[in-house]
Amino acid sequence: MSMIGHRADARLLWLRNVEETLSIINRKVDKQQRSESQSLALTLYVEGREGFFYTNVFDEASLRRFVERSLAMTRLLAPDESRTLVSPERCYRGGGVPLLNCDDSLEEVPTSQKQSMALATQDEVMDRDSRIISVDSRYVDRIHQVHLLTTGGCEVSECSSRCTLSTLVSVRGEGEARPMDGWGQTRIFLRDLPTEGIGSVALERALRKVGQRPLPAGRYTMVVESPVAPTLLQPLLSAMSGYALQQHSSFLEGRLGQRVGSDLLDLLDDPHQVGTRGATYFDYDGAATHPLRLFDHGRLCTYFIDTPMGHKLGMAPTTQGTHRLIMTPSVLSLQELLCEQGECILVTDFNGGNCNPVTGHFSYGIEGFLVRDGLYVQPVCGMNITGHILDLWQSLVRVAGDHDPYETELIPSLVFEDVSFC
Repeated sequence: MSMIGHRADARLLWLRNVEETLSIINRKVDKQQRSESQSLALTLYVEGREGFFYTNVFDEASLRRFVERSLAMTRLLAPDESRTLVSPERCYRGGGVPLLNCDDSLEEVPTSQKQSMALATQDEVMDRDSRIISVDSRYVDRIHQVHLLTTGGCEVSECSSRCTLSTLVSVRGEGEARPMDGWGQTRIFLRDLPTEGIGSVALERALRKVGQRPLPAGRYTMVVESPVAPTLLQPLLSAMSGYALQQHSSFLEGRLGQRVGSDLLDLLDDPHQVGTRGATYFDYDGAATHPLRLFDHGRLCTYFIDTPMGHKLGMAPTTQGTHRLIMTPSVLSLQELLCEQGECILVTDFNGGNCNPVTGHFSYGIEGFLVRDGLYVQPVCGMNITGHILDLWQSLVRVAGDHDPYETELIPSLVFEDVSFC
């Protein structure tokens, strides 16, 4: 900051994103897009004031004007002494082993190769059933680079990547119904991305929805399939944020250390697993990350407190949020869970609804299946689950071991007792 004759604390974040997207519908290329962006995010701390500014112009004259104007605008803001840089002892200073979660070669792979992968998933589906209406296969990849620098002496860099291949199939159902479902796989490295079976699984999932209808309202055992189970965790994670606590808009306010779920609610955020998505050594404040227990046998272990919220709430900072969530699994498969339950509703998708962040009451639309003794009896749609999110997590009675290790949320299939369906 000395170049403009002032003294201020600052955090500078350089971001670069490279993304490529391909969509093929019924064997015809529908979308082909590649984008590259670079940006600078500047946070200034001047005389108890915080200003946040953003630019994607990088020549020296423009950057000088950008900093000067940002400093001037920051001085116009109302003071807020809680907003400061991360304390030096919390900064990440480097030294961690390589996380191995970036495929630099993605930028060099020809688009034609990625297109061929998407087309191959189409060929698994097309012409296999007369009820097929459309097949949408997609390939998406992304490289994300970050370099962070602060006047407090923090200077660190990281790179991460992901590539995804997926297929969505729509079929003719009964009457005017048009059920659809899909499947996909995501990996860090393109060489590890599965290219077979995705289309076939998507078609199977779509066809088994033919004949969907609601069941009589009542209370049922609910089994939530692993890919959609994180939906039910989001209300808890949102309610753990320091901002929600400071605004008194969290149903978990004052519950730290208390039991808020069943003994099976065991959740860890571990951002240091080498070769995994979500792995990182620092957050965008520059604070070092570390494994953090969120729930221990149903007990709430922490809140997400960043530096400003720590000052406002008089609490020690913890972290900005989650990176790689891991729920303690069992060795059971989804099919074994279903066979155990007798009669239950297997939820395979949530389609709308919300949870009130203040009260914790929720209502979510669902799709799935009525299952008896492990056999799929009837596809289900047009129903909602309702209740209080803490009551729901208190009713968690079984956990599978079928989570996808390549996701950022390793949440297996879950069994909840006595859930209200309407």
